[in-house]
Amino acid sequence: MIKNNNIDMKRLTLKRLFTTAFALLFSVALFAQENTLLWKISGNGLTKDSYLFGTLHMACAEDFKMEDKVKEVAQKAEAIAFEIDMANPENMTKVQEFMKPNLEFFKDFDPAKKKVIDSIMTSYQIPPAIFDQVAPAAVISILSMRSFACSDFKTVKMMENEIRNLPAVNGKPIAELETVEFQFNLLNNLFSPEDFYNYLTIEGGLEASTKKLVQAYFSENLKEIENLTLKSGYLSEEEQAKFLDERNHTWMEKMPNMMKEKAYLFAVGAGHLVGKNGMIELLKKQGYKLTPILD
Repeated sequence: MIKNNNIDMKRLTLKRLFTTAFALLFSVALFAQENTLLWKISGNGLTKDSYLFGTLHMACAEDFKMEDKVKEVAQKAEAIAFEIDMANPENMTKVQEFMKPNLEFFKDFDPAKKKVIDSIMTSYQIPPAIFDQVAPAAVISILSMRSFACSDFKTVKMMENEIRNLPAVNGKPIAELETVEFQFNLLNNLFSPEDFYNYLTIEGGLEASTKKLVQAYFSENLKEIENLTLKSGYLSEEEQAKFLDERNHTWMEKMPNMMKEKAYLFAVGAGHLVGKNGMIELLKKQGYKLTPILD
């Protein structure tokens, strides 16, 4: 196992490794909207309101908070829908199947840029040889978790888990919009060596960028999140479309029937909410009324 001063690899659960990969990407392509992450979905023939909530998949315990309005909506909802439910034991078993390394990941990659990647990873006390031991998606997760600079990584909070553990959610059906196979394949295929380089050399450094992002998220300052996102640029437009837009359209094929059956709370990464191909606009285009829940 690989250890550093802050991260004991034996203590990093597969759940954290997987969900943090999406934490680093959650804000890609955000555009300014009302300053709230929680929206009511009504109209278009619905007999019961459903809700849309943008999550930050993980946060340090010292930063984490859940607004009362989210708890109140969880009480009203009849069912909860996540991108995937990592509390499902079957999903955790499947994750292990996708942890195998890609030994040709850096084949034909610029040696000078590879040296930069190795140097930065070493500065985070993550040996570059980790690429020979686990899949690129797992490395993304470790780097993402490291960028949060938590005082104790064993106490990291995962938003979806916190929602799932609310008393109001106990016993309610949990649905998934995607599968573990899809998400893990997406990360392994989406992130190229060049993307790793761009991510590691982000202006101001990973920790500073993540700190600003966390502050913007928990203050529900979507304009600031937009500004931070536009400065990142470690994914191409095509990659952003695959990570956000295409998935949003796929979810929109499922959500209408789900909302006809039950009042749902859909909790997905905040980056999926906004933009012309974001969930807010896509739902409006299908005739639903989206109402911001401010408090």
